[in-house]
Amino acid sequence: MSKTNLSNLDLNLLVILDTVFAERNLTIAGQKLFMSQSAVSHALSKLRDHFEDRLFIRRGNMMVPTPLCENIHHSLAPALKTILQSLEDRGDFSPETSKRTFCIGLSDYLCNLLLPQIIAKVRAEAPNINLRIVQATYEKRTAMLQDGKLDIFLGCSRDYGAGVLWEGLFFDREVCILRKDHPITGKVMTEEELAGAEFVALSLSESGLGFLEDFLCQKGFQRNIKVIVQQEAVIPSLVSGSDLIGTLAERLAQIYTKILPVRTIQLPLENTTFEVLQHWHTLNDNDPAHIWMRGVIREVSQSLPPAKP
Repeated sequence: MSKTNLSNLDLNLLVILDTVFAERNLTIAGQKLFMSQSAVSHALSKLRDHFEDRLFIRRGNMMVPTPLCENIHHSLAPALKTILQSLEDRGDFSPETSKRTFCIGLSDYLCNLLLPQIIAKVRAEAPNINLRIVQATYEKRTAMLQDGKLDIFLGCSRDYGAGVLWEGLFFDREVCILRKDHPITGKVMTEEELAGAEFVALSLSESGLGFLEDFLCQKGFQRNIKVIVQQEAVIPSLVSGSDLIGTLAERLAQIYTKILPVRTIQLPLENTTFEVLQHWHTLNDNDPAHIWMRGVIREVSQSLPPAKP
């Protein structure tokens, strides 16, 4: 239990705690808050006295949160973000005047496909709104939504937990991409070619290779993967000068077949279609700003030209 009641705690101190937690450094936190390092240290002393906990332990130049601090911040961050955003919007969200920043999780595939149009639409409707684009692993997405570090992320369907809501946006499918003069010449890879080829694969997971590998395993296939990358957009360049074969989303592949000496072929499977969805936390479901931002993403997604057959 703390020594003092909540009514005696300066709530501005919680903003300082949130900033130190994010930056892990008193000097950088002070710069973000326009405060001196000594002023930040003094604020932390008040918080330590209130919670009767060290909150942060110094390790070199890094401030490492204690378990209690982790728990406090986990509950504090989304509420604090909501309060600050409400103050920025004066309690009434209007795209024309809002100065909010939205953090959106996009892979480089989706950055290529959607981000230019999203930026154009945001600039036209909300010139003072800023976007921050991040790429988060599957394992971290739910926690980032819960903590308010991520507003929306786009990706394939997965079980992200009861607190994560979703909406389908569009469909794409996985294809193989290889250099134009590759020894494999057909339009559809045979099972023998799949077994004998060397692949570069995408993984946005900290454990495993994700959707396609799980799908192939269910069908009884296993690829010889020589390189694993986290950036889907580098795959065409890697295969254009080697015998490696890559797999990537067809809409992205169509972009690179126009600018690199590469072509696409189909996997020896009946269906490699997947759906791209946008996900958000239930905490933000009724937030007018989030509803507007999700609408922007939906409209841009619906404006995509049909995928080639």
